[in-house]
Amino acid sequence: MESRKLKKDEISKLFPIRNLSDSKKQHLLDNYQTIEAPANTVIFSQGSNDTRQIYLLEGEVRLTSKKTNHRIIKGGALESRFPMGNSSPRKDTAVAITPVSFFVIEKSELNKLNDDKAPVSSSVNVQFEEQESENSLAYNQLYFEVSQEIQNNRLEIPSIPDTAIKVRKAISDHNISSDKIARITQVDPAITAQLIKVANSPLFRGREKIESLPPAITRLGLKAIGNLITSFTMRMVFNAKTKDVKQHISQLWLHSRDVAGICAVMAKKLKGFDPDKALLAGLVHDIGAIPVLTHADKHPNLMNNASEAMQAVAKLTPTIGSMVLKKWNFTEDFQSVALHAENWQRETDQPGDYTDLIIVAQLLSYENTNNKDQYPMADTVPAYQRLVALLKDSADSIRVTENARDELIDVQQLFN
Repeated sequence: MESRKLKKDEISKLFPIRNLSDSKKQHLLDNYQTIEAPANTVIFSQGSNDTRQIYLLEGEVRLTSKKTNHRIIKGGALESRFPMGNSSPRKDTAVAITPVSFFVIEKSELNKLNDDKAPVSSSVNVQFEEQESENSLAYNQLYFEVSQEIQNNRLEIPSIPDTAIKVRKAISDHNISSDKIARITQVDPAITAQLIKVANSPLFRGREKIESLPPAITRLGLKAIGNLITSFTMRMVFNAKTKDVKQHISQLWLHSRDVAGICAVMAKKLKGFDPDKALLAGLVHDIGAIPVLTHADKHPNLMNNASEAMQAVAKLTPTIGSMVLKKWNFTEDFQSVALHAENWQRETDQPGDYTDLIIVAQLLSYENTNNKDQYPMADTVPAYQRLVALLKDSADSIRVTENARDELIDVQQLFN
C-alpha cells in the first residue's frame, strides 16, 4: 500500500484530534502518514481484536455486520470525522468501495496525546462538551451528530398522533359539544375504552358507573379529555426498529408511565393541579430522548458503546424535549417540565408547579430500586417542600408510593 503526508486541515477535523494542542497535532503530522489502498481492500474484519483507530480521509468504505445490514462512509462526510467501527472486537467488516486514503493510530497512543480539552459550542442552545472518558467516542459522536442536526434544522422530531391532534383542535373551538368530541373519539375503539375506564378510575370516579363515551366526556370535562387522549396515544411515539434502541425506548416508556401515575395521584392531593395534566406531563417529561434515540436507531454503530451513548441521550434530552413540545404547541409550563425535570435542586420563588411535580415524582419512583443511591431522597429537595405547602389536607402526605399504592396501581394500569 502507498502512503502520503497527512494534511493539517485533515486531522484538524477528526475527533478527538481536533481538540489537541497545536504542538500535538504537529507531532502527528511529523510522525504519521496516510495509507492509500485500492478498491476492494479489506481494511478490517468482523470479530478481529483490533485496537487501531482508523479514520477515512478520502474515498468510500462499506461497513457490513450482516449480509443485509451495511452502511457506507464517505471521506469528508460528518461520520468520517470519527474512527470507523470503533469497537474491539470489531462488529463490522470494512471494505473499500473506491480507492481510499485513511489514517491509522493506536488507541493507546491517541489516549496519551488526548489531554488538552477544549469545549466546542453550537449556536442553538446546545453546548458540545467532550466527555471525560477513554471510551467517550460513542458519547461524543452521537452528541455531535445530533447537535449538528439541530443546527441545520434537520433533526427528525416525532409527530403527535393524529387522534390527539384532531381532538385538541376540536376542543380549541369554544362552541364544541361533547357529542362531537365523542364522534371524533369513537373512531378509535381502544381510546374510547380507555376514556371510559379512566372516568371510572379513582382519579375521576363519581357515584354511578359509566359505560358509554358521552357521559364519560361529561364527567371528565373537555379540557381533561384533550390531555387524556394525548396521553393514551403517546405510546405510539415510543418506538424503534433495532434491538438495542428498542430496549432503551421500552425502558423509557415504563419510566414515563410510572412517573405519570405518581404525578396524577399526587396532583389529586394538591391545590391548583389537574390530575389529567399531571398525567400528561409525566408521560412527556423525557420526550426529548426520542429524537436522539431515533437518530441512533438509523445509525446502529452509534450504540456500539450503549452506556456512553445513553450519556449523550441524557445530556440532549432537556433541550430537545422543550423543542418537541414547542412544535406540538404545548404550553410553556410543559416546556419547562422538559427543560428542568432532572434539576433536582431547582430553586424558584414561585409556588409549586408541574416541574416540581415531575421532579418529586421521579425521585419517588427511584426509591426502593437499585438506582436509589444515584439520586437525592425526594423529601430533601426544594420542590418537595413547595408541593407540601399546597396540600389540600395539611395532615396528608405526597409520598403516594407509600400511602396510595392501590390508587397508583389503578392509574398505571390504564396504560397496560
